[in-house]
Amino acid sequence: MREIEFRAKVKRSLQLEQIENGWIHGGIFENKIISRNTNEGSIYAGFCSEVEIMPETVSQFTGLKDKNGKKIFEGDIGWDEHEECCGKVVFDEGKFLYVWENISEDLCEVANQIEVVGNIYENLDLLEVSE
Repeated sequence: MREIEFRAKVKRSLQLEQIENGWIHGGIFENKIISRNTNEGSIYAGFCSEVEIMPETVSQFTGLKDKNGKKIFEGDIGWDEHEECCGKVVFDEGKFLYVWENISEDLCEVANQIEVVGNIYENLDLLEVSE
């Protein structure tokens, strides 16, 4: 079974150790991410957090990883060394696609060939540079 996970940009700056670069991962409920701290070495291990997020940045985990083993989320920007261009991950017609230069490919077929280098919320300029 595919792991169901979301990520989103945190609405306000919080100093919680599970928030990485302003992003939080977990389940989503009413514009909040519900996240469980899995860091066994932390005094917060096992505790759940409810964090307010920016709804426009919510991205779903595709269930796939890039060529370096990094999780791929909807909205990620990937670099394809073979095609020498960047593309973005979108969800369309019930499946995740990798879209580059007006070409859409099934993400399942190319995930292990791309490297996640950013996302459309923080690094949109990566797509402009490759065009």
